Amino acid sequence: MRTGHFAAIVAFSLAGCTPGLLPPAQGTGTRALSSFGFLSPPVQATITEETRIISLTVPARTDCASLVAVFVISGPRVTVAGVEQVSGRTVNNFERPVEYVVERADGSTVTYVVRVSVEPPLGQGKAISLFSFVEPPVNGSIDESRQTISAVVPRGTDISSLVAVFTTSGVRVAVDDTEQQSGVTINDFTEPVTYTVTAQDGSTASYLVSVEEARSQEKQLTSFSFQCPGSAALIDEGQRIVRARVPAGTDLTSLIAVFATTGASVRVAGAAQESGITGNDFSVPLEYEVVAEDGSIALYSVRVVDHIGLLINELDVDQVGLDTAELIELFAVESVDLWGIAVVLLNGGVTPGQEYGRIDLSSLGSLKAGTCCVLAGSGVQVPAPGVKYTPPGWESSNRIQNGPSDAVLLWDTVARKVIDTVSYAGILHRAMIAGEAAEVDATEGAAGAPADSNSTHGSIGRVPNGQDTGQNGLDFRFIPVPTPGLPNQ
Repeated sequence: MRTGHFAAIVAFSLAGCTPGLLPPAQGTGTRALSSFGFLSPPVQATITEETRIISLTVPARTDCASLVAVFVISGPRVTVAGVEQVSGRTVNNFERPVEYVVERADGSTVTYVVRVSVEPPLGQGKAISLFSFVEPPVNGSIDESRQTISAVVPRGTDISSLVAVFTTSGVRVAVDDTEQQSGVTINDFTEPVTYTVTAQDGSTASYLVSVEEARSQEKQLTSFSFQCPGSAALIDEGQRIVRARVPAGTDLTSLIAVFATTGASVRVAGAAQESGITGNDFSVPLEYEVVAEDGSIALYSVRVVDHIGLLINELDVDQVGLDTAELIELFAVESVDLWGIAVVLLNGGVTPGQEYGRIDLSSLGSLKAGTCCVLAGSGVQVPAPGVKYTPPGWESSNRIQNGPSDAVLLWDTVARKVIDTVSYAGILHRAMIAGEAAEVDATEGAAGAPADSNSTHGSIGRVPNGQDTGQNGLDFRFIPVPTPGLPNQ
């Protein structure tokens, strides 16, 4: 192939030479066609003489159906499909191979096949198809229609210094003219960052990358109380129940709650709640909806009582012989939730009296009005509808002291106050509850209940059944026949 010849041909043609009159080939030897190319686009061919193949590659989007060839031959003429060709003038369709037949001076012919290929167009690809972070390993969500990328990283992630890993169909990616290297370049994502992708053809696309920390799923009610003197509340997180106590006679229909939460907001029946400001009717249980940042909800049932209708109704602390039938009977004056209530056993043999035993009633659930719960060992039978509960360790005997001046007390662990108490075989006006700083009065009234007997079968109980005048000495009698779970007689 001779590049000098092709340049001379182009120059000669542009100078307006007579069509078909090309300078004679120089040093062409036996070649019938020594030079071939196009004027527009200006492309010169590669001629493989051994195979008589002429190859050209034209730029992308060239119209190969209408090309004008320039060539140099050693013979008098050249034809295509029988049509004589004029260098720099004749138009041909090169979408398929074209045969150029060159006639030599001696009348013989040589056929060359011209094959034209088209360069692929410059790439227009400029998409980001994958976007993630090295640490933390989080994948971004790509919205191609909006050309946005969003990523949510764990809370506490330092988003001012993140390294992105990305895949792109472009040839260059930049942020503020700084070329980006996948898996290497660090950027500050505290504000949205624009990634500009450049295609082969020079066109660009911009992706707005937004990174935010994951919204919290925290939705715990961590404290609860009322703007009411003497009120108290405890939160059972396992069951998500808030049990609150307020003083007797409190108007439950207009209480203002004071609460703390890890959630983003709190609602009651769809109404936003503001701690220390919003009032509600708590005469019935209310559901507090604690809403997390991520929109998830935890429901807490808030139950408020201004008194607990539960009495110590019967005690059998001393039996003839071994004390194997000890019992404490509790009577529900009205339906009562036993959560947060404990039976406290007090030793009156010291001053002040001291707690020596405690039975937590929380696990028992609730009692219906007019029913009894009997705390006793295996030797005591309780007919329905009474409920029997054997506290841990009560399978054996001698769990309750016989007196004198000992007491059994119902303790509200939520409000930290006495619900009911009875001392027997003496008074106990001064006693200490474990964990409390102040003393309590364990005897109602001026006198305690009578003593139980270890020589005569019987118990001590309220007569009439469930009577409570606030006087242990008046309300309790010695009963010849114990009646666990049944009315005292």
